[in-house]
Amino acid sequence: MPGIRLILISGFVLLSATVPAFAQDRSQSQDKTFRGGLNQARDPDRPHPVRNDVAQPGDEIVTLRYFKIKKDSFDEFLKVSVEGVWPYFEKLGSRVIGMWKVITPAGVDGAPPENKDYDEIYLSTRYASLDHWKASRDAVQHGGNGPDWVKCKAVLDRRNALTISTNVIFLKGRMAPGGPYYMPGLDEGYEKKPPK
Repeated sequence: MPGIRLILISGFVLLSATVPAFAQDRSQSQDKTFRGGLNQARDPDRPHPVRNDVAQPGDEIVTLRYFKIKKDSFDEFLKVSVEGVWPYFEKLGSRVIGMWKVITPAGVDGAPPENKDYDEIYLSTRYASLDHWKASRDAVQHGGNGPDWVKCKAVLDRRNALTISTNVIFLKGRMAPGGPYYMPGLDEGYEKKPPK
């Protein structure tokens, strides 16, 4: 089991995991398929149907996964994730919050320069508990190996080919109500109404 540590930051608990499978050394044999910490099916050619139990209570966590990927491959990485990985993980009960590429906006003081060798990506996902996240690492036992898994597995292989390194941290806290909104002022003039 990977080392997990808890850090308290401004009322939020940050769980940080050092997971060797997530930071695959590219010098290792490329024959060994890497799936971001997912275990392989025991008998991949044999159907593995799954009937799920009732939802288990737990303390919700959010994972923040960092990817260093090949330069200019974000559009493909996002597309295959949306089409092949996210539907399977939604079936497992996890909820993807989103995936973002690190950008360097022009005219922002202190913004680090864009890396010319690779793109950086963050993926955030909600899980019902740490146990839920652990169960998702053994995805076939949790969600079966039907056509949706076959598609997910192929996409995970493609994402792996684009990935230089990846790691994950675990967050525990509370989601704020509402969402962001931007309400710019209107570019218009006003006149004082004369009294009657």
